[in-house]
Amino acid sequence: MKEKKRENSVCFFGTYDSSFPRSITLKEACRQLKIKVIDCHVPYWELKREKSEFFSLKSMIKIVFQFIFIYTRLAMRYIQLENHDAIVVGYNGYFDMPLAKLLAMLRRKPIIFSPVFPLYETSVEDRKYINKASIKSKIIHLVDEMSCRLADLVIIETDNYRNYYCQEFKIPREKFYKIPLGADETNFFHRPQEGQRSNANHLRVLFYGKFIPLQGISYIIKAAKFLEMDKEIEFEIIGSGQLSEEIRNLANKLKIKNVSFIDWVNYRELPIHIQNADICLGIFGDTHKARRGIPIKVYEALAMKKPVITGNSPAAKEVFQHKINSILCEMANPKALAESIVLLKENKNLRKDIAEAGFRMYQDLFSSKRIAREFQRALNKCLH
Repeated sequence: MKEKKRENSVCFFGTYDSSFPRSITLKEACRQLKIKVIDCHVPYWELKREKSEFFSLKSMIKIVFQFIFIYTRLAMRYIQLENHDAIVVGYNGYFDMPLAKLLAMLRRKPIIFSPVFPLYETSVEDRKYINKASIKSKIIHLVDEMSCRLADLVIIETDNYRNYYCQEFKIPREKFYKIPLGADETNFFHRPQEGQRSNANHLRVLFYGKFIPLQGISYIIKAAKFLEMDKEIEFEIIGSGQLSEEIRNLANKLKIKNVSFIDWVNYRELPIHIQNADICLGIFGDTHKARRGIPIKVYEALAMKKPVITGNSPAAKEVFQHKINSILCEMANPKALAESIVLLKENKNLRKDIAEAGFRMYQDLFSSKRIAREFQRALNKCLH
């Protein structure tokens, strides 16, 4: 009797954030490809909403002891796992890589690492939690470098990120494979004619995300101030974080009247706010990180067929065309953002055309089907 062929399978390993969109889209890719997902996961990062606390010395010492316990559990669990083809270490799994490599060597399995962005870039360069000249900064830089070197393949989002990793950490280009972040399509999808808000004659501009430097929220606030005399334009800003106090103080100082703030919205309720928006905003910050990536909120808006305005960054220009499938405005320029909003307000047909073109682009380049195809190629690259 002919032996039945074992189905392909991958092990999602470590303390990765299972709620993060990259984790969701890669698992969905496996589902579409009929690749069995084996979870060897101890929840940690998805339980932490604000990660700035981890950069104090006291917190770091505490984390070390927590991770000794966590890694013991992971190692014991992994040893007992059924056979699989590869290991995937997801977002925030930087510190998981040494253990993953050791276990992968024991079973001769390749590792695919999906960091989304470097820890050094976020904590040192962008949010500036850590002084660039400090020992902690050098340790984090080493963590980023070693986590990539230990992987057989590193998934990145844009060519700009590939270039950054190669230049900053001296990692060979062939180590990287580009797969877009995409959106969780069980939550973010086009809802034609669903719901009508009471003030439909107003133009609602939506931003949501963490209050961190790359977002450029202060420029959105200042753009809103420019447009304050137009009573038909209203802004909704959802989020909180590192810069919450600074943003609130700015809004108070400018006596902003056309912006409503919401600290937090349940993940499952975000599509309601997107559906009720006429324009969705991306990122506009004056930071290097803002220029390297495309924010998840942009993919989510495209998936819901909404027109997007975002900063004219090198990463955005890899895929977007101004006035075709998006509006690209100058980064860190509130006047340019205000003018972009007025452009779409005064030209409803352009707004509709951009939304439809953006939606088509999402289906072609960023959809779950496209991510599945790219993940299969990445896996094949590791296995052959």
